[in-house]
Amino acid sequence: MPVLSTNNPAITSLRGIHVYHAGVSNCSMRVRLALEEKGLDWVSHEINLNTQENIEPWFLAVNPKGLVPAIVHDGVPVTESNDILAYLEEQFPEPALVPRDPALAAQAKEWFDLAVSMHIKAIKTWVYGTTLGSSKKQSDMGHYAEVQPDKELVTFHQKSLDGFSSAEVEAARKMIAEAFDKMELRLKDHAFLVGDSFSAADIAWLPQYVVLGMIGFDFSPYPAIVEWAQRLEKRPTYKRAIRDWMPKVPNWLMHTMIKAKRAFANLKNIFKIVRPQY
Repeated sequence: MPVLSTNNPAITSLRGIHVYHAGVSNCSMRVRLALEEKGLDWVSHEINLNTQENIEPWFLAVNPKGLVPAIVHDGVPVTESNDILAYLEEQFPEPALVPRDPALAAQAKEWFDLAVSMHIKAIKTWVYGTTLGSSKKQSDMGHYAEVQPDKELVTFHQKSLDGFSSAEVEAARKMIAEAFDKMELRLKDHAFLVGDSFSAADIAWLPQYVVLGMIGFDFSPYPAIVEWAQRLEKRPTYKRAIRDWMPKVPNWLMHTMIKAKRAFANLKNIFKIVRPQY
């Protein structure tokens, strides 16, 4: 568990739970959901990823990888959403988000580990590949490569700038679809992913549904997943943990904007092909 050690007085002096997060970050959503489900008070520090606030020196002191979310609890930094949830479960065991039954706890861990393992190679690749987006500018990459110890992330962000191939995007989509096929099978006959109550397994996957749905992933083959998500969206914690932090742009408009961006990019590519060479 990456509970970090620091002597930085700006961090060690913090009391209570301080959360460093971003609105539409699915990993941030998980932590906010866990905090709200446990009824814990927390202090928000929303990080502006568009201005690269996450790689400013003050934030790298909190999380040397420059990633959200991170928390500081009574002066102790904890990073990575799965480890933050494990830490919160240890420090604040009630209400439990991990089933007490060992077999169910193992199932919840499997669901959470699957979500974590897919974060870069499937979720982020599909999101960035289909929206033609990047959270970095080419001019940022030199500095980012210097301060980012995780070279997989450096490679990913450079790739997002260069552009993912259609084969890479399709491979990501298939990986996501395989996970959703497994979820659909479970949720056809059950209200939750594990056991008979809301758990860390649901926390792991609800944000994936939210982010992917926001940019137009086709959920029509997964009616049980849609019903599951709609039920969870009615929980009071959903509003405080997710809806309140979402962009004030309806999904249909977001989809239209993404389609327009793709069409414009295709036109640019066609123009490059047919442009006379002198």
